[in-house]
Amino acid sequence: MTNTELLAIFRTEVSDLEAPYLWSDVLVYGYIDEAQKQFCRDTYGIEDARTHKVTVVAATEWYTLSPKVLKIRGAVDAATGAGVSLVAVENMADNGMRFDGRTGPLSALITGLEKGKVRAWPVPNVASTVQLHVFRLPGDMATGDEFEIDDQHVRNLLYWVKYRAYSVQDSETYDKQSAARNKADHEAYCARAKDEQSRRMHTAGCVAYGGY
Repeated sequence: MTNTELLAIFRTEVSDLEAPYLWSDVLVYGYIDEAQKQFCRDTYGIEDARTHKVTVVAATEWYTLSPKVLKIRGAVDAATGAGVSLVAVENMADNGMRFDGRTGPLSALITGLEKGKVRAWPVPNVASTVQLHVFRLPGDMATGDEFEIDDQHVRNLLYWVKYRAYSVQDSETYDKQSAARNKADHEAYCARAKDEQSRRMHTAGCVAYGGY
């Protein structure tokens, strides 16, 4: 399904079929884009093992992650396939790790020090590329784009779209009760979807590591 098709369903469900519309196409497209992102924030997000990398440079410790990354699940050396440890800063001492200026090939990425960043340990003395396995947000949608989330979730994005639409401070569109009901429906649906995603990952034997 495309966002244009979902917009048409929205207009049918809220009886907004004739121009001039209560909610413009531009406004609803924005809500649809926002809804897909919010769905990913309220679940685990989109599994991605190919898009995001850390290009490690000798003598450089800090690396910025894409703002689309919600959580790092794993990391491997792109050249060798060897795993690169993900260690939360709180667990460094238990692993005999500290920032003491030691140098060497990258052994771990330290998470939790700063939002959206990881720190290499030890200080790298050789360049490498680390492939990240992540949960991420979707990209921005243009008119007519298909969704990145699974098809079975798409129509349920309308809970969030309607919540935003009925929250518009206008005498013709504002409906506090409808907004609250649709927001609650969105939250309930996301909770079920997250449980389903958890069961699927558990069945596959997948281990999710702590994020940054």
